[in-house]
Amino acid sequence: MKILGSTLPIGMTVIICLMNSLHCQWAFAVGRETNVPDIQFQPIFAPKSVTIGEAVNIALRNFPTINNKLYKLHAAKANVTLAKTQYLPNLNLDIQESGVSANRIASVVMNNVSGFDTVPVDSGPPSTHSSLNPIVNDLAGANLNWLIVDFGLRHANDQFAYADARAARADLNLTKLDVAFDAADAFLTAVATKQVIRSAQASLDHMEAANLRAKTLVSKGLRPGVDAADWDFEVSRTKIVLIKAEREKRLALVDLAEKMGMAKSDIDVVSQPLICSPVEDQSQPFGQFDLNSHPYALLKTAEIARWQAKVKLLDVAYRPHLWLNSGVWGRGSGENSVNPLRAVAGGALPQVFNYMIGASFSFPVMEIFPLRAQKKMAYSNEMAAMADYDLAIQILERKDARARILLSEARRVAKETPVLVEAAKVREIKALKRYSAGLTNMVTVAEAEKALAQAEVEDALAQLEVWRSILALSYVQGDLKSFLGLVAIAERNTGNATN
Repeated sequence: MKILGSTLPIGMTVIICLMNSLHCQWAFAVGRETNVPDIQFQPIFAPKSVTIGEAVNIALRNFPTINNKLYKLHAAKANVTLAKTQYLPNLNLDIQESGVSANRIASVVMNNVSGFDTVPVDSGPPSTHSSLNPIVNDLAGANLNWLIVDFGLRHANDQFAYADARAARADLNLTKLDVAFDAADAFLTAVATKQVIRSAQASLDHMEAANLRAKTLVSKGLRPGVDAADWDFEVSRTKIVLIKAEREKRLALVDLAEKMGMAKSDIDVVSQPLICSPVEDQSQPFGQFDLNSHPYALLKTAEIARWQAKVKLLDVAYRPHLWLNSGVWGRGSGENSVNPLRAVAGGALPQVFNYMIGASFSFPVMEIFPLRAQKKMAYSNEMAAMADYDLAIQILERKDARARILLSEARRVAKETPVLVEAAKVREIKALKRYSAGLTNMVTVAEAEKALAQAEVEDALAQLEVWRSILALSYVQGDLKSFLGLVAIAERNTGNATN
């Protein structure tokens, strides 16, 4: 259907082209896992009037929920990096300088009492007498411990971190799709309210013209005086309808601004080309779609994989660990009475050095019981995630079936409403002629005017319902690319006419 209208200024056309070239890929890619740089999420502001494509792209740039999911994805990626650090050895460097008394006696401190944490470990020969004179001591050393064999524990932990990151990415992609859909849907609602206003304004214009005609006839004595009062009543009632329509439009624009992430902004919408249905053969890119590729299904799949990775992690947790242990240290003491080696710098520097290298083997024998419970919990959560996935597919199948039915029926209605409008116009013209000739009363004329206004509203809303059904199908496909592509084609056909 060809729509006539004026074109935008060249400057505005350039701005729109630049915005489309910069932003349309974000709207189109919401159903796929793609890396998204942070610069995309720097807020931008809309011009006074926006197209539906601009509204979607601005929403993808501004809406806070996307930022929330993005930084959760960053946190999940950081957790992957953290998991990889477990392959590194533990290296500790210590230097200790102290002044300590040298009173020693044969004793033992058990490692299962709190005194082990508060009583320092000392060494040296037994003391022959007690003295509180301090002796300078030095201790410096390096300790290297490296987990050589863990039988897959660190790898399983890596896979769990990766699964967590994939779930976060899927959640981000679904959020982007939802934000884009909500913005487009709110845009269509705003366009619908504008069409209601146009119809109400046209009805008011007709009513005022008929009122003027009636008053002229009354003044000439050709119509009873009550007709003038009746027409005043109809005009006033139509004005009220127009005021309510204006209210709904303003509220719809506020809702749209909120969906775009800029609720305080005063914006308007470009109605063209959405007030007419797209050409039928252009709106059929919606073949059978693999619902498993939808972001919602991908999110549920990622959640299943996450719990599967958790189960595998717990499977390898009950395995032995083989450690490489090594160390080198030096000690110095200012005690010269019994030490055969002369103190270096009065004990402030090491005078003897030692090293150690060995291996240790550990096996968490009693951990089998809590690990069994944790594994049972993880397995149950995996089964719950699978049930969620089945439910998600059911929801998507229902949305797909509903959207296809709505599109088919909306097209049938959209083909009939122009006929309805033409019939209402003919009826209005004939009613006015009969009224002027005194062959009918004002009630018939008023009813004809109302019928025309209602027919125009139904026609505009019927065309919008076709677009809304296409939008719903694009959502089910997991990407608004098809919908926005059809809008772009229609915009080129109408020359970006504003309405």
